[in-house]
Amino acid sequence: MRDRLVFAAAADATTLDPHNTTDTESDQVIMMVYEPLLAFDDTMKIVPKLAERHDVGADGVTWTFHLRPGVRFHDGTPLDADAVKANFTRVLDPVANHKRLSLFAMIDRVEVVDPLTVRIVTKYPFGAFEPTIAHVSAAIVSPAVARTHGKAFGSAAEAVGGTGPYRVASWKKDQEIVLERFDGYWGTKGATRQIVYRPIPEAASRVLALESGDVDVISRVPATDIPRLEAHDGIAVHKLPGVGAQQFRFNVAKKPFTDRRVRQAISYAIDRPSIVKNLVASFARPSTSALTSIMRGYANLGEIPYDPAKAKALLAAAGYPNGFRTKIATTPRYPMGVELAEAVAADLKKVGIEAAIEVFDWATMVQFWAGLPPEKNPQEIFIMGAGASTADADWGLRPIFRTAPTNENNYGYYSNTEFDTVIEAAMRETDPAKRQALYTRAQQIVYLEDPGAVWLFDTLYSVAARTAVRDLRPQALGVVTFERATVSGS
Repeated sequence: MRDRLVFAAAADATTLDPHNTTDTESDQVIMMVYEPLLAFDDTMKIVPKLAERHDVGADGVTWTFHLRPGVRFHDGTPLDADAVKANFTRVLDPVANHKRLSLFAMIDRVEVVDPLTVRIVTKYPFGAFEPTIAHVSAAIVSPAVARTHGKAFGSAAEAVGGTGPYRVASWKKDQEIVLERFDGYWGTKGATRQIVYRPIPEAASRVLALESGDVDVISRVPATDIPRLEAHDGIAVHKLPGVGAQQFRFNVAKKPFTDRRVRQAISYAIDRPSIVKNLVASFARPSTSALTSIMRGYANLGEIPYDPAKAKALLAAAGYPNGFRTKIATTPRYPMGVELAEAVAADLKKVGIEAAIEVFDWATMVQFWAGLPPEKNPQEIFIMGAGASTADADWGLRPIFRTAPTNENNYGYYSNTEFDTVIEAAMRETDPAKRQALYTRAQQIVYLEDPGAVWLFDTLYSVAARTAVRDLRPQALGVVTFERATVSGS
């Protein structure tokens, strides 16, 4: 067996601070280095991690976690209840304003019961508490390392410290991150001594590196290359349903998209089966709801039918019998992003809507999603990925479509009074059946009745690897980890 595995990522990690991560390239490194109290297994079931067991009190807000004994951080300091409390104090610090502060806003306080027991009390019963505690940003960092490096924590190899099966040996920005097996790990030791993350932004270059054997594994496999790689004797393509979906979002603060009939018309005007078949069949399935099927709270509402006649009737009822002009913003950052915009525009033209396509690079595109008030955002219809890194309906719907003054998370300024009421009730509901009923209603509103987007397809997460690689862990969250992976050969 080789003692080194090389993974070609689409980009370098932006941070190795769990409390500030918002991108999957960072997440998949963090998940090798740190661990949360709870975790998702390969089927997205929540399982114990740093906490051996946990329970919730009759009040529905008091959660008690019993920590594993004998766990140490990479710097040698012990994991205990004080360390866990220090972590939540850190991520909830309003002055530090870490990027994941809002994810944990339901927490009222954290109490140390004894060295290996910690109590987390929420402000209200919160139905998504367990998947939130299993989130990558709930990973526990070494308080000693975090204090030493302050704001620089997570920005360099020496400013990182977790309890995971691998530790960061070196980090050359935009060149490579090298992880070394942590031999003091409390659980099953990493199978391969060294894991190297090498950013190769250009998709074609990643594929060539895999085919030549320069790297062992790649992610974000281009749709056009998947069939060829699947036929390659020395390469295996791993695909699984994920939490991600592709959509085109509406700016509902801007006419004519303030009228739900216009948004319904556009949704019926799109020939989703044709788009999937002709552009993305190798990694996508038509959407059937505002959430993907693997997420807690998903309701199967069926594919929205292609019905140009109904689209025209809705446009006429809204006062646009001859259609109107609009624009579609897209970016090549999304797989087939330009081609998808072209296909949507072609379908809209058939019902009288003339859509000009605007193509932006990623840096420019995200400026439109940076907490702008409606009057400062010129976008009308725009491409957007969707998903929830908790694999739960709460995070998949609440921050994205609940009424808000800017588009910091609600990128299209969506606002529906009933949706707000339902989503607030669902957030505080802990009974599984009642929770499901509320989230089903929320999806009916935002997906069918008052659409906040055109959901095109659910994305299959794809990873391609040399056949010498065994025991990868591609996950529905859109990441791949290597704690069990081996590479045969020398």
